[in-house]
Amino acid sequence: MGDALMNWEAKRSRWRKKYKGKWLQISAADLGGTNYTDTKLPANQWLKEQKAEIDRELILKTPRPNELEYRLELENIQSELKILLKVMRGSDPALQTMLAPKIEVLQHKEGLIRKALQQATLPSLDDVLRSPLRVAPDRIDKDATIKATQEVIKKLRERDYTRIPDEDLREVKGYVDGNHPQLGVDDFEDYADNAAYFRQMNRINEFNRHLAERTIEHRVQTEIVCAKDGIVTREREKLGRTGSEYEWGQVNQILKEHGATIPENLKLDYHIVKFLEYQQRRYDEGKISATWLDRIIRTIKPYREWSPILNSSVEKIGIKEHIDAYYKEVGNRKIAGEIGAEYANKLFGTFKTLIGWLVDEEILKAYPVCLQRKNRYTFLIERPKPETISLEWVHKILEAANPRLKLCILLTLNTGAGAAEIAQIKKEEYNPATGRITRRRSKTRKSPTAPTVCYKLWDITRQLLDHEIANCKKHTHYKSLDCLLVNQNGKPLWYTTVTDGKPRTTCCISEAFDKVFGKLREIYPDMPPFTYYQFRKTSASLIKNEPKYRMLNELWLAHAPRSMGDRHYNADEDTILDDCLAWLHDKIFG
Repeated sequence: MGDALMNWEAKRSRWRKKYKGKWLQISAADLGGTNYTDTKLPANQWLKEQKAEIDRELILKTPRPNELEYRLELENIQSELKILLKVMRGSDPALQTMLAPKIEVLQHKEGLIRKALQQATLPSLDDVLRSPLRVAPDRIDKDATIKATQEVIKKLRERDYTRIPDEDLREVKGYVDGNHPQLGVDDFEDYADNAAYFRQMNRINEFNRHLAERTIEHRVQTEIVCAKDGIVTREREKLGRTGSEYEWGQVNQILKEHGATIPENLKLDYHIVKFLEYQQRRYDEGKISATWLDRIIRTIKPYREWSPILNSSVEKIGIKEHIDAYYKEVGNRKIAGEIGAEYANKLFGTFKTLIGWLVDEEILKAYPVCLQRKNRYTFLIERPKPETISLEWVHKILEAANPRLKLCILLTLNTGAGAAEIAQIKKEEYNPATGRITRRRSKTRKSPTAPTVCYKLWDITRQLLDHEIANCKKHTHYKSLDCLLVNQNGKPLWYTTVTDGKPRTTCCISEAFDKVFGKLREIYPDMPPFTYYQFRKTSASLIKNEPKYRMLNELWLAHAPRSMGDRHYNADEDTILDDCLAWLHDKIFG
């Protein structure tokens, strides 16, 4: 039956509510009842009528365009006239002769402004469209107006109940507005004063009550929106749930059954598709990598599969209840062991990225306050001890590797570059004369605080690198490529292809390592499982555990400086890093 819109005072058996600074109250007896239950619905209807009257009065009291300007100018002219007339009364005839033309001009101007002000303050016909005053039952076809009202309600549904321009309304067959010739209303400019205008409006006030005492917009507000609220309230009461416990998906399903549909371009799923198209454009323009695009596509998919509001209004994604519900869903998957904490953070991070994009596109009015709190929606990641490869296994892997894979492993041990980093080393970053690689880490290249590190290559690394570069130069397209190393087919060692809209990353170094590792596992069944990235962790751990070179660990890893001193005061000496790399070579190879 819906909730009460007014406050019930049991002691006095009356309803009471304050609206726009005015107290509205009515007794149960005036509503034809004696208690709360009997008079709840009549009280709601009475309140809506009173609100409409107050709104209409406010509209009519609102200053019209140019009214304030006219009044200000009129006051200035009247003030000037008052001064001139006072001066004339006690002045000589010569001065009066000089002032008379000016006073005549001001008086004429005063009359023009008074007339303009009179016209400006007359209520416009647009006010009539917003008021209960409508069309004449004896002159307008009743069935046609009812049908027209239904057509307008249909249009408003398609527009998510937003106002329809008057031009579109006039195209609806049977619709009648204040300018209709059958009303017998002339243009308001023909009226001499407000009294004459309102006498004519009184005729309209007696017109068609069936189109009802309210505008079409008000009819939709009361008959459609309130009906939707009543439907949802009844269904909630059946299940014994409160509004916060009731899922938006269930609300949407109920409203859909009752014909209250939402236009496609206002649904959440429509905007998620637009979000993915936007990310695809960023990839095509080179603003994001294929890996990042693939991550967004993969991490938005679980939300689309779970979300109960895909076919509801997009604004519901910013409601705190929905945000909390998705955070709980991701957390439950983590607790169940389906996903790890790191992937859980990625899932919720993409969800927040989607909301941020909706705010940037002005689809959502503001970024949800609950998401602005740092670390409120995060999952704690337990950082395990870095997994390294013992030097014994490092030697065995190097012995089993071919020259190209051996070079890559040595580059990782020597410079800390991972498989993707090695593939992205540019030609200008290697100086064969000095045997040095000078570069910023690709992962943090755009960061202004990321250091540019100069690595001195070991002799064995340098020899293998020069030999491999000579082989690479034999490929026809090598000169056109920016990368220092290529594979046997002349392609980069790490590249991305897009098939059927899905990016796929190929890493030749990791694939070669997996093949060698698989063969070694057949020879050494007790060999622990290793990944290629553990070579970087191995050298980093050796440097960090050496007190003499511990402070160079972050620099060798090409991490951005964390402390204020490292960021602004401490300069990095290449000679110190050279000594560290020489020590690291001796530590690994003896």
